[in-house]
Amino acid sequence: MKICVIHVNCEELSRDYTKLVEKNLDRVKRKDTEVVHKYVAHLRRASDTVLAFPILLNKIDVVQRAVEAEAEGCDAVLVACSGDPGVIEARTLLDIPMVGPMEAALHLAAQYGRKIGIVTALDPSWVEACETMADTAGLSSRLAGVESIDIPSPVAFTEGFANPAPVREAIIRAAKKLVARGANVIVLGSAGLSVMASNTELSEVPEMGVPILDTISVGLKFAEVRVDLTKCFNVPVASRVGMFEKMDEKNRRRLVKLFDLGWDAASQVS
Repeated sequence: MKICVIHVNCEELSRDYTKLVEKNLDRVKRKDTEVVHKYVAHLRRASDTVLAFPILLNKIDVVQRAVEAEAEGCDAVLVACSGDPGVIEARTLLDIPMVGPMEAALHLAAQYGRKIGIVTALDPSWVEACETMADTAGLSSRLAGVESIDIPSPVAFTEGFANPAPVREAIIRAAKKLVARGANVIVLGSAGLSVMASNTELSEVPEMGVPILDTISVGLKFAEVRVDLTKCFNVPVASRVGMFEKMDEKNRRRLVKLFDLGWDAASQVS
């Protein structure tokens, strides 16, 4: 099984982060799973991944990488961002599973506890994005709240990758606040926080027995399951009635040309 992980910043900015992601995924992937990495072409600031306009632009790159991954023989695609950018859009083009890690983690969390708490970065826009994603997943009624860590993102996602211990403690502090508000399970609404948590062996709120879910690792396991369901039982990769209706090749090429996206023919599935 070959799964493509798409990173939402360009490769030169993502190298250190990719190493942490690889370490996490190596722990959870099946022996027969090969993970390959792709990177968007344009976005070069981690801070842009929490703002609406650059997220919109970045979705185009994510979708193109996903189309390339299918053309190169990948069995599934996972986007390495808890905002799930480009997931809905890519599902209308692909014949392989496209997995959003936050969507996967939220639905898994619903099986661990009645009330879900989300710990995320110290960015007001991203707090609201997490709330919106819970609503989109149909789980807003089961959301205990969203709590940010108390370390600014420019510090957490630079110094934290080299020394994740302070970030680990910040996650625990935020998680305990959510437990006090009724949360039974914690989802990490940040890919960066997820890899730092797992790399410091943080999988539950200490002494409380409350699970903490690493969204990226959960996303990979969901991708493996989705591939198995398609290969073993011929389950469609997505419903073709409604939002994920498949766009035909002729119209896809028309839109690529209309919006001057510059996608190579080789990156498009024939």
